[in-house]
Amino acid sequence: MSNSKIEALVSDEFLIDCIPDTIVIPALGAHTEQVIKPLEQATLDDLAFAAIALDDDLVAINSQLYALRALYHEARQKGALGNENIIDALSRNGIAQ
Repeated sequence: MSNSKIEALVSDEFLIDCIPDTIVIPALGAHTEQVIKPLEQATLDDLAFAAIALDDDLVAINSQLYALRALYHEARQKGALGNENIIDALSRNGIAQ
């Protein structure tokens, strides 16, 4: 991060390491295109909208992660091995012996 002004104002080292240089503000309402803005120029509303967009992305990622783990778990319960194709693994009948 190269936001020296923000670094000087934030005391939490972990937070400083995670703060992005820019934020992505999604297209909303009359604003038909997303905006990428340097963090030091952002308003509180900009931060809020960027955080909402990141949260939406996180929900989608968590849903995919849950689905992949469920497929993996089901295949393993059917006795599938790691090098098997997922379709073949899920096509097995019953539970592993």
